[in-house]
Amino acid sequence: MNTDNNNGFDIKMGRDIYSNSPQDIYSGYEDISSDSGRTSQRPKRKKKRKKHLFLKFFAVLLCLVLIFGIGFYAYGYRLIDKITRVPLDTANLGISTSNYSEVKNIALLGLDTRDDNKIGRSDANVILTVDKAHKKIKLTSIARDSYVSIDGHSKDKLTHAYAYGRSQLSVKTLNQNFGLEITDYVTMNFFELARIIDYIGGVVIDVDEAEMQELNSYIFPRTDLGDIPCEDIPFAGKQTLSGGQAVCYARIRHTDGDIERGNRQKEVLTAMFAAVKKMNPLKLPELASLVIAECETSLSTDDIIEMGLWAVFASPEFEQLSIPNDNVPAQGKTVGGKWCYVYDLEKAAAEIEKFILEN
Repeated sequence: MNTDNNNGFDIKMGRDIYSNSPQDIYSGYEDISSDSGRTSQRPKRKKKRKKHLFLKFFAVLLCLVLIFGIGFYAYGYRLIDKITRVPLDTANLGISTSNYSEVKNIALLGLDTRDDNKIGRSDANVILTVDKAHKKIKLTSIARDSYVSIDGHSKDKLTHAYAYGRSQLSVKTLNQNFGLEITDYVTMNFFELARIIDYIGGVVIDVDEAEMQELNSYIFPRTDLGDIPCEDIPFAGKQTLSGGQAVCYARIRHTDGDIERGNRQKEVLTAMFAAVKKMNPLKLPELASLVIAECETSLSTDDIIEMGLWAVFASPEFEQLSIPNDNVPAQGKTVGGKWCYVYDLEKAAAEIEKFILEN
């Protein structure tokens, strides 16, 4: 067995410190007190004393780190435990397949309401896949205007499933139409995301010319985020967007359509993750408070902490997919007075499965 730890220190030192034998701990003093070779032993005594002091310092430092870590964990646990939880009826999730046992699929639903008294719709429908075996996080966005079957409501836009039956029906609709085996969800008020982005210092986004023109001339003047400013973007290209700018960027749809809108939403989420990894750890509790205030989930506190720690320390690779796409072509049609994306749902389910399960 390798006896070196990650810091290059011999693990045997830990055994010397915590041994049950007093002789192991104080063996350094026996040589120092010897009567023979007093002059020749002086340098050796100094060396052993330094080693002993270093071991004491290392032990104290390790204890402090552990105490701080446990305290931070306990605080984080209590904080996350305050998140609003609405469990799903696991017997009524429309799961009929068993293809995703090696990964965890979670529905991320971005809501479009700014009024707590209104249910709103799922403006963003993103499947977060946690693949620990291959150290990957995969994001699959499904167009909000996808024409799908909604239990009890015939066929309609995917975005309306949340309005009809909140998270329970949204998850069931995703499972029944795309075979995703989702058992958990997280909702987020998309408009309140702006405050969180401002807290983490903004997000780096590459804004093209058409997107800049759409933001400055159409979206910013028509968007009301309360006291959150949406200043014009002065130039196209890679830059740091404020919270208000980033939320508006994620809502662009007239330049290229709903599919690219989903891609922009994933881009903002990915940029947020990158920004959080660079943050001062002491700011993380306040960040957690901001996020928790705007979220609802079926995940337990243990699940959230475990996945969060894995994401931080594993530094997983991000991959993205949008539905529909070139392999799953869609037609824009007006059905029952509603504009929808109509495409082959079975082909879409196969495309998603291939993307999620491939290494």
